[in-house]
Amino acid sequence: MAASAVRAYPELAGLNDLRAAGWSFRAVADDEGEIGGLVGWRDTATCMDVLWIFGQDECRAARIMPAATAAPGELVWSRTGDLATCVAALLGLPGA
Repeated sequence: MAASAVRAYPELAGLNDLRAAGWSFRAVADDEGEIGGLVGWRDTATCMDVLWIFGQDECRAARIMPAATAAPGELVWSRTGDLATCVAALLGLPGA
């Protein structure tokens, strides 16, 4: 994340921590091409962690089991709230 963006919005620093932990991010655009959010994910052999960011105060984080498990696609953990809360919760999950 660009230093100027982190200075303006300190909660974005957590996204750098997620990227360092192997996360990828992609902007989400609407039908007119306007950016409406950001989605991040980390896929491991045992689970997939996902973060949807719609605004500084509107985020959802989740851990999903992959299709190769006994309960494919099962949501095993989730959190909603602001960006800082969701990022901290994801960073606090046990390793996958």
